[in-house]
Amino acid sequence: MDVLLIAMHPGGGIRTYLRYVFSTPVMGDLNVSLITPATQSGEFFKEHFRTATFTHHETGVSIRNFGTEVAKIIGRERPSVIHSHGFTAGVMAAIPARIFRIPHILTSHDVFLPSQFTGLKGGVRKWAMGRLLGVPDVINPVGKDACKNLTDTYPTLSQRAHLRPIRNGIQSDYFLSDHRRPLREELGIGDDTILLGFFGRFMGQKGFPMLRDAVETLNSRNQGFRFEVACFGWGGFIREEQALLRERELDQYFHFLPGTDDMNAALRGVDAAVMPSRWEACPLLPMEALVSGTVVISSDCVGMKEVTEDTPALTFTSEDVTALIERLQYLARHMKECKDEAESFRNQAAERFDASVTAAAVRELYNRMARY
Repeated sequence: MDVLLIAMHPGGGIRTYLRYVFSTPVMGDLNVSLITPATQSGEFFKEHFRTATFTHHETGVSIRNFGTEVAKIIGRERPSVIHSHGFTAGVMAAIPARIFRIPHILTSHDVFLPSQFTGLKGGVRKWAMGRLLGVPDVINPVGKDACKNLTDTYPTLSQRAHLRPIRNGIQSDYFLSDHRRPLREELGIGDDTILLGFFGRFMGQKGFPMLRDAVETLNSRNQGFRFEVACFGWGGFIREEQALLRERELDQYFHFLPGTDDMNAALRGVDAAVMPSRWEACPLLPMEALVSGTVVISSDCVGMKEVTEDTPALTFTSEDVTALIERLQYLARHMKECKDEAESFRNQAAERFDASVTAAAVRELYNRMARY
């Protein structure tokens, strides 16, 4: 079976999704081609894809160039199935796939927000997107919350396209390792300080300002415990956030570290991973933390609550700083109980979130749809 993958933005969650799903044995007999704009991730994909063959096509970075190349490659390769990742890639592939009568699956890795469709231009954008989203044969949201968001935004979509939600997954075996990074020693932090971890991008979606404000409030109260944060995030407004921390004299509490390829050890090196997201599709980070045995403190935003429900995660109302502060106080007063519960949940989390479950469902979809 020849599968053509298309990703306009092959970073973040899409990059990790592709790595986890296409390194599983169930995908091993596929001939896979991947189209992305020119990216530094080319060698990463070659290393991690465990398929019969793998070809990476890199295009120019502009939308026009990318769309043109997508159409040319679809026409030349005529794959058994097209699998696009993200709304932009799905829109680019929709028309060529229909012209050449090739089954097309669109995996949606994000959710729609009302703010995206305000005003006249927003209304036109919403109408056009809705029409194009009706073209793929299957739309595959990465979770139940993401699927509901899609149908809430486009109530008639389920009548024009088959919706097949398949929840994200991770490489559980890797996160079951007991290796722990000695972050306290690296950062010179004593045992009397509670070390939190922030692993998200510095974008409005990930809610870093909430964590900043919560730490400032708690450390000003002299309650007998102190919080510091190891920041493994990247991109977005990181420079602006660092400048604001210095301006408010909070930089002593926040330690910015380079990105790491050993997430399990980093997660196990903090007392708790804090995820104050405002929205998600189906995040991988809480899955990774839960399998690592790390205490999770997370918002109950769309997407996040689907992952953290029925787990030991300490959840709080999204965008409510006071609720986050209360959860951090609870952690400080019940640290041993929280850590013991997180550790005992590891095997259950590993079984629930393993990418082999995701990959098997995706492969079944390929088998049912592929053109031979």
